[in-house]
Amino acid sequence: MKNNNWLKYFLYAVVLICYITLSDKIIVFLNNQYYHLKISTFLLLLGKTIIFIVVGLLLGLESLILETRKEGKWRVNLPKVIFLGLASLYFSIGTFIYYYCPIVFVQVTLCYPIRYFLDGNFLIVFQIILGYTICTSLIKIKH
Repeated sequence: MKNNNWLKYFLYAVVLICYITLSDKIIVFLNNQYYHLKISTFLLLLGKTIIFIVVGLLLGLESLILETRKEGKWRVNLPKVIFLGLASLYFSIGTFIYYYCPIVFVQVTLCYPIRYFLDGNFLIVFQIILGYTICTSLIKIKH
């Protein structure tokens, strides 16, 4: 059993490292295309957002696999989705609202906190948390 755990986590780490390496290459490519004006800012932001949400999904994949082995009905951990999922969703897609919403009132009121996070890597962290929350909020409950 212990050898199986070692192999499982080794393969899990290899998949994660390969995905992160491939993602880095894709981000460099997207940045290069953006700087040469071949793609829009929207596509650049969308590509990066999807990449980091998938990192979170990969981190939470083990929890989802363990839940599939359990007996019972699928449920959603609603407090987790509301407090973690919605907050991380807000910060994950807030840049799209901030830059692309045509309604100025929405930009000023809804996106006010996002302006403070635009320069740092906080948005990436929230995107990873969103992917992780999606994966780990699905649970099975026995009846």
